[in-house]
Amino acid sequence: MKLIENKTIETKIGFVIPLKFFQNEARFPIHKHEVPKAVVFYIAKQIFSEPSLYSQYDWKD
Repeated sequence: MKLIENKTIETKIGFVIPLKFFQNEARFPIHKHEVPKAVVFYIAKQIFSEPSLYSQYDWKD
């Protein structure tokens, strides 16, 4: 939680999900759809975010 406290609500989920994916898979996801929806929903609930924000997150930058 310390890592995301200064992030906006829109960027929290886009930061946390790839980080948690890396912790479990030892690599970052290539595409955002590589992360199962159940994981997105679970993490969103933990950080008090909307799961739909993850699908809107721009991975191009």
